[in-house]
Amino acid sequence: MLFVPMAPHKAPSTLLLDSILQRKADSLMAINYVESKDTIFPFNPNYISDFKAYQLDIPIEAVNRIRAFRATGNYINSLQVFRQVSKLSESEIRRIRPYLKLPKSQFPAANYSKEKVVKKELNTATTTDLQLVSGIGKVYAQRILELRNKLGGFLVKDQLADVWGLTPEIQQRIWVHFKLDSIPFIQKKNINELTLSQLSGLHYVNNALASKIVAVRTQKENLNSWEDLSVIHQLDSVKKARLSLYLSFN
Repeated sequence: MLFVPMAPHKAPSTLLLDSILQRKADSLMAINYVESKDTIFPFNPNYISDFKAYQLDIPIEAVNRIRAFRATGNYINSLQVFRQVSKLSESEIRRIRPYLKLPKSQFPAANYSKEKVVKKELNTATTTDLQLVSGIGKVYAQRILELRNKLGGFLVKDQLADVWGLTPEIQQRIWVHFKLDSIPFIQKKNINELTLSQLSGLHYVNNALASKIVAVRTQKENLNSWEDLSVIHQLDSVKKARLSLYLSFN
């Protein structure tokens, strides 16, 4: 006769204990999954990312309006301004409001210092002046001056964001110590009259982008607005805002 070994038999109480432990383990795993996938942290709307917009289901049109507003050198510092700039509906505002982290005043509290900060002009600042700001060393100071020289001087505050590696926090600290009152006069150039070489000579336009602009211009014979260049994906709202400082359509 052939004997087949049988699996050890578990008592009902043991099976019940295993079932309870498994349910607890499944519950903990579910909680961890939800937290890692769906946890949404507060954010500063002035620096909204594509991922944050995706998390909160904010329309890309609203994101582009916010970025275009910021590209002009302005800041969203209140719920009212956020509402006006984003043009979101009241129901969308109510849904997003718990996650908005609007920036606080950049001025020091009266308890800490009664000294008035005398701001220097950024367009005439030296590397030594800039290195007095916390977070700015010789490298960042040189990068700021190099960009300023290429542009012929800063026209709007947001152009600081074009300095490679300069974080939003450091930019904010710069404006505590500096101002942008002395703005150079820039004669805007007609985009319809510039050659490929002249276009690519602009700081915000590389050879590839210049070629695309010229191609569209040739096809349409004349460009009347940025809308005529909407087929060029490189020209996002920020890029258009920057180039609007230097280019015109007539």
